[in-house]
Amino acid sequence: MDRVPSNGSPVPPQSRQQRAGDAIRQRSRQRLVLGAAEVFAECGYAGTTVNAIAERAGVSLRTLYTAWGSKRRLLRAYVEHTMTGSSTAVTDGTWVSHLQDLLDEEARTDPHARMRQIARIFSDVAERMDLAWRLSRDGAAVDPGVRQDHAELEQLRRRSLAGLLEGMDDAALRPGLTGDGAVDTLLVIASPTSYDTLVHARGYSLEQFERWVGDTLVAAILVPGPPGA
Repeated sequence: MDRVPSNGSPVPPQSRQQRAGDAIRQRSRQRLVLGAAEVFAECGYAGTTVNAIAERAGVSLRTLYTAWGSKRRLLRAYVEHTMTGSSTAVTDGTWVSHLQDLLDEEARTDPHARMRQIARIFSDVAERMDLAWRLSRDGAAVDPGVRQDHAELEQLRRRSLAGLLEGMDDAALRPGLTGDGAVDTLLVIASPTSYDTLVHARGYSLEQFERWVGDTLVAAILVPGPPGA
């Protein structure tokens, strides 16, 4: 049966040719994101040209502009791709809900377990997003549009971390620390800068970094004492 919109006129079903065209366009968009990632990694944001991205992706420059419009939008797409591990665009609700779903029942009732699981979640995301975050940070220094995107992603990062602390009893916080203060503390400890400093500059393994994040969160956020004390 034909779909009927609110105005009462039937909407013809999408043809096989239209579906095939949509699939081709989607594959081109994905190839461009992956091609851009490779060229960004080799040349940096400032040194990357749209011609180089199109050539790496095996598409025309016209296809690049039709699909994404600009180098800036390709960088944003790459950052979001590494954040989620998929081609789905990032939105506040879906990403925060996804992170919250990664917390198990123990983490929802035991603040110490929550800190450890947040450390694991962040370490996994930080490893996946390492290059993308550095590219976004460096691009923000030379492109006002990327600077705006980077600021928006930083705001999303704070909202995401706030979501991971949502529902935790304020009585678990160390004396004098508010809920907002706990989020700010988490924002600084579980940060791309911490990952860059400890993993790249200091040579920490991912396991060592995760342990450091967990230990530091427990010490900085929670009431002193062993789990269950």
